[in-house]
Amino acid sequence: MMTYSEMERELNEIPKFGAKASLSNLSAYLELANHPERNLRVIHIAGTNGKGSVSAYIDSILRQAGYTTALFTSPHLIKINERFRINFKECSDEELINVWCSVKDYMVKGEEKGLQSLTFFEILFFMGMLIFSEKAIDYCILETGLGGRLDATVLSNPVLSVITSISYDHTEILGDTIEKIAAEKAGIIKEGIPVVAIDEENGAFSVIERTAKEKNAPVYGLKSQELTILKKCENTIDFSINSRYYKISNLKVKSYASYQVQNAALAVLAVKVLLPEVSQDVIREGIVKMYWPGRMEEIAENVYVDGAHNPGAVHQIYNSLTDSDKEWLLLFAVCSDKDYSEMIRVLGRLPWKRIYITKIDSARGADTAAVKQCFKEETAGCPIYEYDNARTAFETALKDREYENLLCLGSLYLAGEIKDFATTIF
Repeated sequence: MMTYSEMERELNEIPKFGAKASLSNLSAYLELANHPERNLRVIHIAGTNGKGSVSAYIDSILRQAGYTTALFTSPHLIKINERFRINFKECSDEELINVWCSVKDYMVKGEEKGLQSLTFFEILFFMGMLIFSEKAIDYCILETGLGGRLDATVLSNPVLSVITSISYDHTEILGDTIEKIAAEKAGIIKEGIPVVAIDEENGAFSVIERTAKEKNAPVYGLKSQELTILKKCENTIDFSINSRYYKISNLKVKSYASYQVQNAALAVLAVKVLLPEVSQDVIREGIVKMYWPGRMEEIAENVYVDGAHNPGAVHQIYNSLTDSDKEWLLLFAVCSDKDYSEMIRVLGRLPWKRIYITKIDSARGADTAAVKQCFKEETAGCPIYEYDNARTAFETALKDREYENLLCLGSLYLAGEIKDFATTIF
C-alpha cells in the first residue's frame, strides 16, 4: 500500500503547467472514467480574488440549509487534502491515495491511446471528480485554478456560474488588460446557465454581460454601493445587502477583513439565484459560521495571516486596515512572478511600526534584497529587517512585539508555512 508521503512526492514531481494540451485531451481521460464530472450539480467559481472565500460561504450556507456539499479549491496551505472536502470535512489520506492510484491507471491507458500527459492541476481535478461522483452530493462547488476559458474545471456542467472580483494577476497568461482577463474568466459561462458576478467599475462586468448575452445566460450583478457596513468590531463585521435582486439586513461575518463583506454578499446572491426558497435565517447562520483558513485568519491573539498575493488583494487589505486604531507589524514574503512593487506601493501607505521581509520556501520566492529596496522607497523611516527564512522572521517579530498586531502577508505559500510551524509555537 502506498504511503501518503509517497503519493505527495509523486504528485509534486508532476509539472504544475504542462505543454498546451487542449481540453479535449483531459476530456478523453474523463471519457475513460465514464465522465464522473457529469454526475455532479456544479456551482462554478472564477475570478481573481475571493474565489476561495466565496466558495466557502456558499458551501456553508448550503450545508446550513441541509444540503450535502463537495468543495474543490486551490491551492492548499499545508496538506493537499484541503483541496477536497465533503460537507467541509477534508477527504482522508486513504481516499486520496486510492483515487491517485486509480488516476495513474487511467493515465497509463490514456498514454497507450496516444493522449498527452496530464498536468498537476488536471490530475487533482480528475481525482476530485472521481471522489465526489461516488458520494451522494447535492452540490459540488468548483473553484477554477487559473483563468476560466481553458481551465480544467470548465469541463464540468454547472447549474450556476459565479465570477468574483477581477484585477491584474497572471497577466502573462490571461492578458494585460482588465477586459482581457475578464474575457478569460467569463469563459466559464455556459449556454443558458445563470451568472452571478461582482459589478465593479473597472470594465470587467461589461465583458461578463456581453459573454452572458451571447450564451443566453441571465446575469446578476452585485455593486459595492448595494452593501452597507453597519458595525465593525474587533473580529466581526455587521452588514446589509440592498440590491435590486435581494435585500437582507443583520448579516455578520466573523472577520477583521472588510473584503469578506463583498465575498459573503456575492455568495448570498448566488444561493438566492439558485435556491430562492432558502430562508434568511439559514443565510445568516451560514455566513456567520463560515471558516476559511489563510484569509485574515487570527492564528493567535493579535496574530493574523492573509494570502493576499496581487495588487487587487492588497488594496482590499489596505481598505481593511486604513481605519484601524491599532499599531501593526508586517511580515512579508512574495513570489517573484507577482507585481510586488505595486503591492508594496499600496502597503507603503499604511503606518507600519516595523516590517520583516523574508523568503517563502519555494524556488519562486522573490529576492529579499529587491523587496526590501521597494519597501525603503515606499515607507519613510520605518525600520525594515530582512531574514533568510519565514520561521526566523516570524519568531523575531513575535519576540519584538509588545501590544501591536502582526500581519503575515504576500503569499498563500507564506500563510501555509506560518500556519504549519505556528502549531509548534502557540
